[in-house]
Amino acid sequence: MSPCHEQPLSAQMKAVHNPDPTTGSSGAPCTKARLQRFILLVALIGLALLSSRGLFQAYSYWHDELFTIGAASVESWADLFKIWIFPDTHPPFHLVLLKAWIGLFGSGEISTRLLSLIPAWLSLIAMAVATRGGGFTRQLIAILFLGTSPLFSLYAQEVRPYAWALLFATTAVTTMTLLWRSQRPGLAIRPSKLHRLRLGFGLSLLLLSLSHYFGLFYAATLVALDLRSGAPCLGRRRHGLILLVSLTAWPLLHRLFGGGGGRTAWIEPQPVVGVIKAAFNGVFPAFSVALALALMTTLAWALGERKRQQSRPSRLHQELRCDPNSKEALKLLAGAATFLGLICLIDLIKPLSVERYFIVLLPALALALADGGQALFNSGSTQTRRATAIVLAVTIAMHFGHSQEVLSAKIYPQQNYKQLASFLRATDLCSQGCSSNSAKKERLRPYFDTIPVVRIERDQADRWATVRLPFIGLHGEQELIRPLLASHPEASCWEPRQFSRSSTFVILNVDSEQQPQSFGLQRCAK
Repeated sequence: MSPCHEQPLSAQMKAVHNPDPTTGSSGAPCTKARLQRFILLVALIGLALLSSRGLFQAYSYWHDELFTIGAASVESWADLFKIWIFPDTHPPFHLVLLKAWIGLFGSGEISTRLLSLIPAWLSLIAMAVATRGGGFTRQLIAILFLGTSPLFSLYAQEVRPYAWALLFATTAVTTMTLLWRSQRPGLAIRPSKLHRLRLGFGLSLLLLSLSHYFGLFYAATLVALDLRSGAPCLGRRRHGLILLVSLTAWPLLHRLFGGGGGRTAWIEPQPVVGVIKAAFNGVFPAFSVALALALMTTLAWALGERKRQQSRPSRLHQELRCDPNSKEALKLLAGAATFLGLICLIDLIKPLSVERYFIVLLPALALALADGGQALFNSGSTQTRRATAIVLAVTIAMHFGHSQEVLSAKIYPQQNYKQLASFLRATDLCSQGCSSNSAKKERLRPYFDTIPVVRIERDQADRWATVRLPFIGLHGEQELIRPLLASHPEASCWEPRQFSRSSTFVILNVDSEQQPQSFGLQRCAK
């Protein structure tokens, strides 16, 4: 007989899945349940407020956001697809939604970033709702890991598709775990609810595939794994096959009309180890510290256990093998590993791996960590619970600190196109036209589209002395500062207040009567 049968499954899961009694002579269980709900509510509100920090400062868009705003601000829907979506890297969901949103609320920084903040908040709520039947510890760990992730904090305010990809990945993975749990003895659910969960799972995967190509690959991975297991989440194998065909509809259309995922030349190829490193840096930047802490605490615990029970082996390994939370964590990690292996293979053919693209793995990792934490807390050993709490606390604290650092850099702002454009408009320095290497007006909305700018190609480097000043430098043109100043010895370089120094700048004539300092500009970083 298997060691897992030493204790009935219902007894193993009782502490996790049975709700606390709400009545009692002392009232203690009811008080504990209310306290847990209060803690979760405070955690959700706190994470929501932290992720929205700086939103109402209406700080400047940076280069990637300007690219998206320019695309969504085109006059017609036909131009949106012809000029932007078909030649672009990403599927159409976010740009279509953003264009409709801008039509209703405008292209201001607050309104457009709110379109990303809303799905980020919904991701937290979806995680909280889906994990409420799995134990308070599991629920709290999942919410905190997700909400303190640097990727979550950064892209909750980014006018890009990543927050939506996160939302659909969250609803897909949480629905999948609910369907897994519904198959356990004693946890069957009503057929109507089962049908709704399966429908929600399929819809989440379809929307995930339309939000980002990494979302498409992850959705296909989850469908394939479900089919391999007999389609417990989709119900029938033919449903999975139909869904797989549906997932390929946009890529085929994209390939037919736009070449399929262009504008990726900036992504540098890297070895398999580099892809794996990018994934960990994105979704689990504190992994190395957490692993080291886990190994040290495990070693200390094992040595102590050996001294206390030399004649009897520890039961922790057996308990973890029997705990349904550990099995669920392993299944989630297996899905993530399969997806990562797929990306490694694709990357050998066409480099696609960027840290932020792995945001689709964040919900699965949060749930796996929460399941593992709940299983260790269920072990009954005080030492195990204490060590688990330490590792989780350090991991979440490191993620929180890093997330606030990256968010602070973003709202500083990262690149201050807005202040530079305000200076040029207020002084009318470009009334006769300013030179720039980035004079594509459709990519400079809403800041520079009304400023007369003449495009200068970089192959004119031998003629920088003839370039008309002022010269506006935008994103990645820092290397032009020295040749321009060398060709115009009396000119001066000024930049706005921004985290990425000299990422935007203006080079002025010596005879300019304007005082850039009075507009908050400073000398360019050398």
